[in-house]
Amino acid sequence: MSEGGSEVASATRPVPRFSAATAAAVVAMAGLIVTGVASWTARTLDRQNEKRLLAVQAKQAASVIASAVLGIENPLQTALQVERVTDGDPARFISFMSSYVGPGKLFVSATLWGPAGPSATTGAPAELSPTSPEALALVDRARRSTTFVVAGIPGGILNRIGYAIGDPTDARFVVYAERAIPADRRVPVESDAAFADIHFATYLGATTNAAYLATTDVAPSQLPLTGQTARESIAFGDSTLTLVASPRGPLGGRLAGDLPWIFLAAGLVLTAATTVLAEELVRRRRRAERDAATISALYAQLDASYGEQRTISETLQRALLPQGNPAMANLETASCYVAGAEGVDIGGDWYSLVPIDDRRFGFVVGDVSGRGVEAAAIMARLRFTIRAYLLEGHLPDAVLEMCSRQVDITGDGHFATVLVGVGDVVTGRITIANAGHLNPLVLTPDGSHIVETPVGPPLGTITTPYAAASFQLAPGSTLFAFTDGLVERRHEDIERGLARLADAAAAPAATLEARVTRVVDALTPRGAEDDLAVLAFTWSGDGAVPAPSAELSGEAR
Repeated sequence: MSEGGSEVASATRPVPRFSAATAAAVVAMAGLIVTGVASWTARTLDRQNEKRLLAVQAKQAASVIASAVLGIENPLQTALQVERVTDGDPARFISFMSSYVGPGKLFVSATLWGPAGPSATTGAPAELSPTSPEALALVDRARRSTTFVVAGIPGGILNRIGYAIGDPTDARFVVYAERAIPADRRVPVESDAAFADIHFATYLGATTNAAYLATTDVAPSQLPLTGQTARESIAFGDSTLTLVASPRGPLGGRLAGDLPWIFLAAGLVLTAATTVLAEELVRRRRRAERDAATISALYAQLDASYGEQRTISETLQRALLPQGNPAMANLETASCYVAGAEGVDIGGDWYSLVPIDDRRFGFVVGDVSGRGVEAAAIMARLRFTIRAYLLEGHLPDAVLEMCSRQVDITGDGHFATVLVGVGDVVTGRITIANAGHLNPLVLTPDGSHIVETPVGPPLGTITTPYAAASFQLAPGSTLFAFTDGLVERRHEDIERGLARLADAAAAPAATLEARVTRVVDALTPRGAEDDLAVLAFTWSGDGAVPAPSAELSGEAR
């Protein structure tokens, strides 16, 4: 009986359980752990996302700066080519650089160095003395460098940057120019949207030494930038520009920065909902990663093309074209350039009207194959080379033959079609040579026709003599020279485009400029892909001999 009582007592003894306080503590602990993990994860993801976005923003800003560097290098390169062609003519140097030197312009000073030293200077005096060892060393570097060389010119702080460009294959000439750093350390390119969400500082060279600070949007006392930063190196001639960027605020938005605190508050108040909050965190994390991947992909595409964005490309293109046509006796002139809508690369179409003397004038319309900075550089080189040869008095066929050695498709990857002509404002006699280009259209009081010329190969394909053709303009006749973007259409015979041009040009107009504008509007539909250039002139035919003039205007200058 005693044994049986022991068994009953054992069977009815209560099983030990956690107390309410213990259970609450366990749940609270679990909730705190889940909340802490969720908050930490959100904070980590936010920091990683901010880091990625800052890196992308810094790359985008660096691309904008790299594009602006082209606007500095191209005038210097073109000036060097002009001096090589003109054998170091100081007047030609000063005439060409006057468009880029002066208050509010690209440079404050420019100097031409010849074999014997400085031979021409325009603008304000250079900060770097031409007789200083630093200047002599800089010019020597330029003669041996395949790109332009850079030197900071400090005066306590960096206040100017000097650029020198030469050619190792022809070390006779060096072009040196100085660009002022604004007092507020801001340059126009840094007003681009790429800089809107970041603080930045750029330094000349690989160092971030305050003595070589170039531009910034913060007070110098706030430098160097601290906290989360991104750093990019930008090719800058034979040197580099170092860009340091930091975010102005949350790049991914205010909500992403506040999420860790939201999760923490919600977790402390609603411990039982930690699982739901964790699932929401995962969803937010995956959405944030998808958004970050999408943004990164979009910025990668922008980075690939942003260095040659459309507005900069069009500005550069128009800077390489004449700012106006020169006035010539017995001639009414008009011209037009329209950039194509496809892509943002700069094109290679151009035109020039060149007064040779008080009686003769030259005209050129050309098109470099392809697009991009290389095509524009070849276009600029050909434009100024042809202009120089015409001013020296060479005939169109000789000009093309000499220029055929300036371009090589195997090395440059480009060729150029060019139409070169020389006219007489007294007799109306025109001589034309053609390197693979479309023949011009002539409008007479009795009708219109395409001028037939011996068409030689495009420049850059083979080196060969070219033939010239001469013809007589009737009084009141108009000559239209153009590039293929005006008349060519995909899947259409070129003859249809030429017929459209003849019909549009034949309609009467008050002025030649109005006629050219109407022709371009009629033949270029919205969204046309190719660039086009048009140069037209009407010979009055009154036979008057122009009086000699001591100074030419427009393109001649």
